[in-house]
Amino acid sequence: MTHILKNCNQIFIDFDGVIVDSNKFKEDAIANAITKLLGHTKNNIDAIEYFNINAGISRKKKLELFFKDDDINQIMKIYSKECKNFFSTANPTNGLIEFLKYINIKHKKIKKYILSGGEKGEIEYFLKKNSLFDFFDEILASDKSKVNHLKEKQVERDDIFIGDSKNDLQASIKSGIKFILFEGYKSLKSFPQDELIKKNIIYKTKNFESLIYLLSQ
Repeated sequence: MTHILKNCNQIFIDFDGVIVDSNKFKEDAIANAITKLLGHTKNNIDAIEYFNINAGISRKKKLELFFKDDDINQIMKIYSKECKNFFSTANPTNGLIEFLKYINIKHKKIKKYILSGGEKGEIEYFLKKNSLFDFFDEILASDKSKVNHLKEKQVERDDIFIGDSKNDLQASIKSGIKFILFEGYKSLKSFPQDELIKKNIIYKTKNFESLIYLLSQ
């Protein structure tokens, strides 16, 4: 299956649920932040549900649909503190380091990016803590949408996005690039439906360990 990478020049890798097993944590963390600050109202419950269903979109953009600026700032402060604590002890997902080394050795021309709706500072902190920072050419984070990031990188049809959510998959479809779906650390709230998966992915895999096996066949 190495032909998948033959004409690939850029690989984009999602962060939450792909590089780190953080989906469940983040779903709980945003619920805690909102209810701790503002209580259990219908608006707040709706906001939590929307936030978690739409993994991969900037947290601020999601919160702006439900809250005023002052509340958003307070929610993000609480949420960000919990994220920093989580990433201080979290480890990379199975096979990630081996995958990055595999690409460096077998496909040196391919550039590697993190493409995430998360905050750049949090991602950078995790990468440096786990000696992963130098593997990546750039962190593309929440300052722009994933589609806009991909557009700016002038992606081509043989470039690849590795993600775990419906928004990841939709970004790849809109950008016209290939998509590999991770399911080992998925959230049922944001995972794409079967119909969307069947028509638009080149491979579904549990983690990087199983992906390496596929690519080496």
